[in-house]
Amino acid sequence: MRHVLVALVQDEPGVLARMASLFARRAYNIESFTAGASEVPGQTRVTIVVEGPSTALDQIAKQFRKLIEVVKVADLTDEVGYLAYEMVLVKVGVNSRTRQEVVGLAELFKARIVDISNTTLVLEASGEPSKLNSLLEVLKPFGIKEQARTGVMAMDRGPKILNQRPGTVTDRKYLPASLEPRPEPAAGFEAEPA
Repeated sequence: MRHVLVALVQDEPGVLARMASLFARRAYNIESFTAGASEVPGQTRVTIVVEGPSTALDQIAKQFRKLIEVVKVADLTDEVGYLAYEMVLVKVGVNSRTRQEVVGLAELFKARIVDISNTTLVLEASGEPSKLNSLLEVLKPFGIKEQARTGVMAMDRGPKILNQRPGTVTDRKYLPASLEPRPEPAAGFEAEPA
């Protein structure tokens, strides 16, 4: 089964390598690993797409939560209607006879032409992975010279917000002390200075 995991992690050196190593130790191949700035300063949003049995990936998600730098982890696989988008740049071989046909396909897939030469066109397209796969498939006969894909970025539809999901014990247990929620002092007692 294909799984989509989303995590918020502290923006610190080595975090992404430790996350990727959890898959490598269990001999899983990561289909897509995308990381970038989140809405929270100092935190990175990571989206990982991997194929494998649910039970094993549940274990990996639990291991993520044990990493000190991981603030929140969610498996969007079972969520109804989550958004999954990526971007592709593709360089296609063209000549005077095929150039207009490639331009027409670009328009059909709502791709932008971002570079033109006598022998190539570079297209940029974004959308669901299946749409990009279809675009690449129709461009193959023209000769794909080069391509680069960002990897999947995923997010829940509707009002659910990753950093506001109810935390689990493991989400809170492994937060650095500076981020861990502090309990309110009991009535009549003063709080200790931080």
